[in-house]
Amino acid sequence: MCDPERSWSLSFSGCGFLFPYYLGAIDCMSERAPHLLSGARHFFGSSCGSIQSVFLLGGVPLNTLVKFSGGYFRRAMSHSMGVLHPSFNPSQILREQMERYLPANIHQLISGRVFISLTRVSDWGNVLVSEFQTKDEVLDAMVCSCFIPIYCGLIPPSFRGVRYIDGAASNNTPFFDAKTTVTMSPFYGEYDICPKVKSTNFFHMEFSRSSFQFCSDNLHLLTHILFPKNVKDFTEHCIQGYLDAARFLEENGICNRPQPCLSSSSQEPDVPVPCCETMDLRASPGLAAWPVSPKKELLDHLCHGPLPLDKSILEKMSPRLILELNRTFKKENKFMSGIRNSLPAKVMSYVMLPCTLPVDYVIAMAWRLVKWLPHGHDDIQWLYSITFQICSRVMTRLFPTYR
Repeated sequence: MCDPERSWSLSFSGCGFLFPYYLGAIDCMSERAPHLLSGARHFFGSSCGSIQSVFLLGGVPLNTLVKFSGGYFRRAMSHSMGVLHPSFNPSQILREQMERYLPANIHQLISGRVFISLTRVSDWGNVLVSEFQTKDEVLDAMVCSCFIPIYCGLIPPSFRGVRYIDGAASNNTPFFDAKTTVTMSPFYGEYDICPKVKSTNFFHMEFSRSSFQFCSDNLHLLTHILFPKNVKDFTEHCIQGYLDAARFLEENGICNRPQPCLSSSSQEPDVPVPCCETMDLRASPGLAAWPVSPKKELLDHLCHGPLPLDKSILEKMSPRLILELNRTFKKENKFMSGIRNSLPAKVMSYVMLPCTLPVDYVIAMAWRLVKWLPHGHDDIQWLYSITFQICSRVMTRLFPTYR
């Protein structure tokens, strides 16, 4: 699939809040096989996988990508009710974050190279979008690809006047040619880069072009798709992605392969690999204290940092990603953090929830109403048309002579 004589592609499956897995995988490939990223002809993405593809082709550096992912993750856990809190609006937060971190010419950088999977509401058909005229069109496509009905809202967003929902509903692992595409997913299954379980259970489930192995680990991961737990899980997904990508590179013997032999596979400009090119460990503030031989001291520092991790795991990977995670989830003032995380404070927050929740709900709904009013006419018109179509189909089924 990575034959220098042929072009290849990368495909990122949708996975909800398991997206930190791709941070580790991308970091590993940018360090050990940057040609695998820079020489790829096409990038496919469904749901949150489309975000990784767009950020990667947009030349966004690793620290910015971690900051974007960590910020979204923290927003989801910032309330006692988590993602169920009325003030948490996934689509709005996602659009604001992407508007902030993506470059203004992102549509020029990714057109023709990134294929975003969308599910058309009218017929549940799959659409792969690859051409964009403006940055807003890129944002619209990604919001549509990540829109989960009811969870993100009741009215699907639109792209060029057509309503779409999560691309994972119709094609969760998009690609053109399976033989020349490196597929990635945080679930145990039949992917090139994914966790591997040592089990005699060979049963798999095929759904929306995705393969899931029947195992307890996958059931555990499924509970984290829409409801993130804590920062530790975020970090563990990153490390798992790094280790799985490293295993894939070693098994296929494509580590540190020279880039020139692969650049001839496509006449298009190489993908920028900012994760590997634009960051220097010695220039990182977290490494200033270890200018000569930082490895041992650095591992000790990371093991006792905001994200305590097993040293045996850290020795297998570059500390760069862990440093960025530590900076992103850096602990706030210990005194205030201790008070906020104490048992009495948590009990009080839940006791006051019946009083504070109605107020938060009214404020959140009022703010959403203000945001919705400019587009209210189009949404109402769409609701009317879709309701009419549903009623017509029901009447036709119940009364065949009805016209």
